[in-house]
Amino acid sequence: MTTKEIENLSGMTRANIRFYETQGLLRPARDSNGCRNYSEEDLNTLHKIRLLRTLHLSLEDIRSISLGKSTLTEVLSSHIPHLKKSAEELEHCRSICSQICTDGADYRSLDAEHYLSLINNPSDAPELKEDTLMKVTAPWKRFFARSIDFAILNLLTDCFLAMVLHINVRSFSAGVLIFSWITPMLLLLLLEPALLSLTGTTPGKLLFGLRVTAPDGSRLSWHDAKYRTWTVLRYGYGFSLPIYYLVRLYRSYQGCKNEEMLEWEIDSILTLKNKSAPIQTVEFLAADACLLFLTFLAGQSGALPVNRGSLTTAEFCENYNQLQEYYGISRPVNVPDAAPYNYIALPMVLDENGVWQNLPNYSQSFTDNFGELPDLQFTEKDDSVTEISFSQSYTDENRSVTSYGDFMAAAAVSYICAQDDYFLLPVTPDRIYREIREKAGTYDDFIFAAAGVVIECSVDHSGYTPMEHNSILVPEYGQDPYYSINFTMRKAE
Repeated sequence: MTTKEIENLSGMTRANIRFYETQGLLRPARDSNGCRNYSEEDLNTLHKIRLLRTLHLSLEDIRSISLGKSTLTEVLSSHIPHLKKSAEELEHCRSICSQICTDGADYRSLDAEHYLSLINNPSDAPELKEDTLMKVTAPWKRFFARSIDFAILNLLTDCFLAMVLHINVRSFSAGVLIFSWITPMLLLLLLEPALLSLTGTTPGKLLFGLRVTAPDGSRLSWHDAKYRTWTVLRYGYGFSLPIYYLVRLYRSYQGCKNEEMLEWEIDSILTLKNKSAPIQTVEFLAADACLLFLTFLAGQSGALPVNRGSLTTAEFCENYNQLQEYYGISRPVNVPDAAPYNYIALPMVLDENGVWQNLPNYSQSFTDNFGELPDLQFTEKDDSVTEISFSQSYTDENRSVTSYGDFMAAAAVSYICAQDDYFLLPVTPDRIYREIREKAGTYDDFIFAAAGVVIECSVDHSGYTPMEHNSILVPEYGQDPYYSINFTMRKAE
């Protein structure tokens, strides 16, 4: 029978039953999946324990009887004088003990249910209330300990996305969100059981003085630790599913606050080492700030170009192609009948010579309505790119003009962050990208310098007006539009 079934049949709580198991008074069998399978004999044993504890016998006496070191009659006979001291309160228990002795019952054949029926309120026995495993409440400490563990797993996930796959973890694309939702839970199922079985704690638990052991005080087995972690994810966090996650957190909080045995505590004991609250608060805030900073650095490292040091033209182009995908850069391309504006946005890719690759079916559409992509000029010295530049000008009254901000920003990150003397802080890739893009969006001249690289951009235009809500310039009706841009990125001498 299951734990729930034996609870109902024995009239004992789950905490009582687990406690008696830790005391060696009950040894249920296990199914192949590790779950307890209680027998009728186990139920009968619990009835006996319940009866004898209700009669105020000590656990030592019950253990002695069950092991055959003492007989039931001997123990009860010596127990009767002690019961007499409680007069009215214990009179009923004394009469039951006398009745058992008169009946000549022994422990093996004891009909516990019969004698329990003679007791007014057997569930009120103080001994039964004492026979429970130690319960740690402290719901907020447990929650924040778990939050530290999840923050570490989220950091590992971000490191993999950013540093291995070079994916922008702040892109909020469906794929990134799903990966960032599933991966930390998989890592928790993989790493936490190993930590609990080897050390009895996790980084978050260690911070708050929490420790997990088996009921007998030994380390959890890997199987029991994995079952505990799985149950936490299922019943404590609801697999982080929206709304259901909050419901499970609230129910777990209430259960912990009310000193109930939570689902994942069935085969384990949680202990708490008291620590100074102010010190714990400082340690938690410091750890949280450190993890936030490391997560920020992990995200920034994803924007570092794949090629570093002295770059050839092909290596720069490879860097740019990586970063235009990382930042989601695309270019409006005119496509007839493409709703709603007759154009779509597509990524533009450089080949190894720095020439824009034509995309099938759209090779003639770049110049239909928008400014052409710039022809890049590369200056090399000893097979190393020392300068990248382009110039562009328009006098077409039917042509809109973009700022080239995304291109210049990605090119700047591709080149600056590849330099040997570049360091991630304080000028992060995102800062470079953001500042170049914002400066370009004003259609004014600007200069930017970092890591020994100087960027200069000069812009001149007339007869254009910016479109609302974006940085595209459109020709003004009746004007002679003129637009010119010169961009240079070079190593400072």
